[in-house]
This record gives sequence, C-alpha cells and structure tokens, in this order.
Amino acid sequence: MKRMRITIKWSTWICGLVMIFTACNQNASKTETTDTEQTEDHSGHDMETSSTNNKMMDLMHQNMMAMQEMKMMGDVDHDFAQMMATHHEGALAMAQEEADNGKDTMLVNMAKKTLTAQKEEQNKLKNFTDSHEPVTKDTASSMKLMQPMKAMIAGMDHNMKGTTDHHFASLMSMHHQSGINMAKAYLPHAKIPELKTMAQKIIDDQQKEKQQLDSWLQEQPK
Repeated sequence: MKRMRITIKWSTWICGLVMIFTACNQNASKTETTDTEQTEDHSGHDMETSSTNNKMMDLMHQNMMAMQEMKMMGDVDHDFAQMMATHHEGALAMAQEEADNGKDTMLVNMAKKTLTAQKEEQNKLKNFTDSHEPVTKDTASSMKLMQPMKAMIAGMDHNMKGTTDHHFASLMSMHHQSGINMAKAYLPHAKIPELKTMAQKIIDDQQKEKQQLDSWLQEQPK
C-alpha cells in the first residue's frame, strides 16, 4: 500500500511537470509567433516608409515612365515638342513638392519660378502638337531624343538620403541635364523656327539653373 501511494505521488508529480512543460511550450510558441508577426509588421512598415520617404524620386520615376511609354511619330519637331512637354511635367511636379515642403529660400524661389516658366513653355509645346500634323518619318532622329532620358535613369541614385531640399536640388539637376541634352539632340534636325528658339532657350535657362543647383549641393555638409 505504501509503495502504491509513492507510485501515485510520483505519477501525479510527473503529470504536473508534463502539464507545466506543455503550457510553457505553448506560451513560448505563442510568444515566438507574436514576435515573428511583430517583426514582419515592423519590416513591412519599414519597407513602406522606405518606398515613400523620397517623394521627389517617386515623381521622377513617374515622369520617366510616362516618357518611356510615348509613341514616336518620326516627325522630329512633333516628337521633340511632345517629349519636352512631358519632361516639363516632371519638373513641374518636383517644383510643386519643393514649393510646398522645401525649407531653403533659394530653392523654394527657384521652384516657384519653374512653376511659372515651365508651365508657360509646356502650354506652347502642347498647342504645337495639338495643331501640327506629323509629316515625316525620320524615326532615327526622333529616337536620339530618348537617349538623354535613358542616361538619366541609369545614373539615378535610388537610395538617396536627405531632405526635400536635397532631393529637389539633386534630382532637378539631373532632370535639367537630360532636358539640355534632349534640346541639343533636337537642334541639328529642327525645322520649326519657334521650336528651335524654344530649344535654345531651354538649354540656356536650364544650364544656368543647373549651375545654381550644383553649387548649392557642393555647399551642403556631407
């Protein structure tokens, strides 16, 4: 009888240990699952933040996609006007972002000037394409207009850090360079005097602004 009581006590004790161990394992499993879910939640949040923390880059990407999807007509004057109007749309979007959220006085003023000047040019370019019927099929010359955009895409820093001001100065400098190169590629083939004059003005204006942007970037602490 005494031996039976001891056996029962041992059995009860062992069962108790098993129950405690099982409960601990379940709690640990729940904790691990919760931790994993929290880690995944934070990871997803970090990815979301990473993908949205540079509005300028998003605007630049959207503009480049719009230009890539354009259909070339083979009329270099028409294609230039169409591409530059779309190119201006990217500059206007970035300038609006800087005007709304930038802190640097010089950059904000430049952005506001861009909103006025490039909107006026864009309207002229759109008016031309709306009223002009493409007449030639010089696809080779038109395709040369795409090269500056492709070069800009290849040179973009997709992990750019910094403030709205820094993003604006850096990306607008690149955007201006592609516009300058596009206008230079167009000039030797230009047939419409009005567009030829505008292309030269774009080169002159954007070279000047690009120098200001690059100087600003050089003065910023690394």
